[in-house]
Amino acid sequence: MRILISGFTEFGDNKVNPSRLLAEQVNACSGHEVDWFGADVRGVVLPVEFEAGFQRLRDEIGLFRPDAVLSFGLAASRQTIDLERFALNWRESSSMGSSVAAGELLPGCPLALPSTLPIEGILDRAKGASLPMGISHSAGTYVCNDVFYRMQQHFLRSRVRSGFIHVPPVSADCTLDQLVQFTSLAIGVLVRGR
Repeated sequence: MRILISGFTEFGDNKVNPSRLLAEQVNACSGHEVDWFGADVRGVVLPVEFEAGFQRLRDEIGLFRPDAVLSFGLAASRQTIDLERFALNWRESSSMGSSVAAGELLPGCPLALPSTLPIEGILDRAKGASLPMGISHSAGTYVCNDVFYRMQQHFLRSRVRSGFIHVPPVSADCTLDQLVQFTSLAIGVLVRGR
């Protein structure tokens, strides 16, 4: 099984983006020491830009041909690793000087698309490992949601499992090691089918 892990570059006042650190960790030599349950795992870092973020992800999808995509992004105000249930076909204009206007991401497409990850199975495994976990029903209306929605639309009629996970800033309450542990557990659920 091939699994693609995506994260984002730093943005705004966030000088460290744990989703980037996670994607880079996957590709680092130390990433080979993690139990990926026999999966071939690759990381990619995306720009924090509407449309361009997904274009980079789509390019990597085309090269790697994954069976599943776990896309991660920073939610600086959150305290838990949150599995997102739905991507919205909507964006708000950026607060970081972007000229992108508010409106539908993909006109004529559904208002919302669900994650196709086994959310409940992943949540159960992660809580069993005492990781700081939660479920969110919306990935917001910024670039994380833009990537999530376009990814779900891209895979709409395929067998690829995909979804988005928001992570808090790296701290004593949620370390990079815990994010790697969570990713390993999520991959284990995907590989084992439960």
